[in-house]
Amino acid sequence: LGGHCDGLMNYPFRNALLSFLLGDDAFRFRQAMETLRENYPPFAWRSAMNFLGTHDTPRILTVLGADTVPQSKDERAAYHLAPAQRLKGAALVRLAALVLFTFPGSPMVYYGDEAGMEGFEDPFNRGSYPWGKEDQGLKTWFTNLGHLRRQRVSLQRGTISYLYTAGALLVYARTWQNQRTVVAVNRAEAHASVCIPWPADTALDLLSGRVYQAKDGVLPLYLPGRTGMLLE
Repeated sequence: LGGHCDGLMNYPFRNALLSFLLGDDAFRFRQAMETLRENYPPFAWRSAMNFLGTHDTPRILTVLGADTVPQSKDERAAYHLAPAQRLKGAALVRLAALVLFTFPGSPMVYYGDEAGMEGFEDPFNRGSYPWGKEDQGLKTWFTNLGHLRRQRVSLQRGTISYLYTAGALLVYARTWQNQRTVVAVNRAEAHASVCIPWPADTALDLLSGRVYQAKDGVLPLYLPGRTGMLLE
């Protein structure tokens, strides 16, 4: 009847996801998201405007790549990630985007985040789009995730269930009718292993094209540092 908000920018999603990627326990992310689900009307939960950055926040690549935030405004204005920081930040941005495009809600992308733009707070996060100088690896990653979300109804409408949430590992499933898609994220620098229930003999990673073997209803996963999988 017009007495409520139909939708809000989902800052709790961004805050919880960034905390996880920067070292918080995966179970804390799960708790934060389940609290939202318990308190939001179902339509608001399913259509929440999820994002990694906006014109009101520092660039996601800078947040995930920088070791410290310079004290002065002049230092922040001139700041650029070192090569090693940018490499780390880009790996974590890929994981952030993987969760963004596979989580319940509507994924929102602030222009240039998919191209690897850097910058701290406004106005340093509002530079011109880097035409011809985009990070093509990141751009392709975002594009592929967008295609996969459009192709798979489970990523648009599916229920969510958590298969493993501890330490650096976040594993959840999206299910719609007979279609099931599983997301696995390892945000740690070191490799990690986990076993999850799996009803089929094989699993296909839609991101890499690799096929994994299950045995006796269990799928063992080995995830190198700062990598993720999207399994069917």
